[in-house]
Amino acid sequence: MLEIDGSFGEGGGEILRTSLSLAVVTKTPFRIFNIRSKRSKPGLQRQHLAAVKIMKQLCNAETRGDFLGSQELEFTPKDTLDEGEITYDVGSAGSVTLISVSVIPVIINKKIRITLIGGTDVPKAPTIDYIRLVYMKILELIGIHGEVKVIKRGHYPRGGGIISIENFRGYPNKFNITEFGKLEKILGIAHVSSLPLNIAEREKDSAIKILSNISNNIDIELDIRDNESEGTGITLAAYGKSIIGADSLGEKGKRAEKVGEEAARTLITELNSGAAVDSHMSDMLMIYAALYGGIFSGAKLTKHAITNYEIIKKFIKNRSIEIEGNSPFIFKAL
Repeated sequence: MLEIDGSFGEGGGEILRTSLSLAVVTKTPFRIFNIRSKRSKPGLQRQHLAAVKIMKQLCNAETRGDFLGSQELEFTPKDTLDEGEITYDVGSAGSVTLISVSVIPVIINKKIRITLIGGTDVPKAPTIDYIRLVYMKILELIGIHGEVKVIKRGHYPRGGGIISIENFRGYPNKFNITEFGKLEKILGIAHVSSLPLNIAEREKDSAIKILSNISNNIDIELDIRDNESEGTGITLAAYGKSIIGADSLGEKGKRAEKVGEEAARTLITELNSGAAVDSHMSDMLMIYAALYGGIFSGAKLTKHAITNYEIIKKFIKNRSIEIEGNSPFIFKAL
């Protein structure tokens, strides 16, 4: 059984989520201790516990320590589920996108549909539109296709968002994503829920004003919703040979123009890195490179990325896995 120190490196929930994904795929049991021990609320919170419970169902795992607040977990995967439906309510505005990212590698080529209830657009997590505009498009580049549907948006602190993930198929081979190439277009979604329509319009206009300096092919659509948890935000995706994304969420006292500007400037910074994928996608793409063999260039070697790299090496022993450089960096799993 692998022993993993949950306080290592970044010391957050990503250590747990990556461990769960790779444990199920590689059928490797693990014990993680000091889970989020340096956080203000240490141990398994609702979002983390949701990932554990869903993964437990997906592989009939034997577990110990899977309860709220637990700082130690033993997880022993058994027989992987080939088909079925799972619905899980996080019970808070905990990010359903982070849970999705941990689950998707496990359900490829299986007839499994998962419905998640919680936060779709919350701080310190990829927005659901980032998953649709960037993450899913990167997966398509490496040969994986699937469906992520937004049934209802959920913002902090109310949550209540609903998404479904299903029909993931693919037989990816070794991939090479090291060049972004020429910028072809920029797509985006500015959304607002149970707030005035002009907030999303102002976010869009602010982003376009900045992005027009680098492209004349910009298409940002509006997603206006009523009777859902209050919130707003914008997600942008630049398309070339690869896809680079950025997002920004609204908050009380933050002008809509600032939200649009923030996302646009972040996108430009990521593009100027010269990498093929942005800082956030770098973390998430590592698992696929390690499982299927791949090379990619990431915009910035964050603490999250370094931590993920070390965890992945514990589970994947049949490949040479290394990182070269810093900002940008090259991840190789051969």
